[in-house]
Amino acid sequence: MEDDWMFRAMPWFFAGMGLLFAGIGLWMAKKELRGRRWNEVEGVIVDHNSHWDRDSDGHRTQMHTAVIEYRLPGMGLRRIDDSMATNSRRAVGSRMRVRYNPDNPHEAIVWAPLRMGCFLGLFTGIGSLFAAIGIAWIALGWGG
Repeated sequence: MEDDWMFRAMPWFFAGMGLLFAGIGLWMAKKELRGRRWNEVEGVIVDHNSHWDRDSDGHRTQMHTAVIEYRLPGMGLRRIDDSMATNSRRAVGSRMRVRYNPDNPHEAIVWAPLRMGCFLGLFTGIGSLFAAIGIAWIALGWGG
């Protein structure tokens, strides 16, 4: 009897988790792409913020977040931390694209749409696939 209940709950779990992941992926994509229409300036990596992190195996890894300096017209020099930490430092002096909100120049992001695009596409795509499987499972009554 207990196994029968778990089998009937599985399609709902698939659909619910799939919708949750697809929704989170779409929300993250919307947030990441908000700078699509913002103004762009060139930034330069001037420093790194470093911290120690543990991976899934418990090993410690030093992670680095680039500090990017850029100049806004009429506002002077500004700094922003990259949104992505890596285990290797990028070269100081490397160029980065920075986009800022013309309505609120204090709001700025490092512009690298392809960097997150693949991850967000997989996140949303796999979530949608799980949701479709769960919904089809429920609709077709495969669970008994």
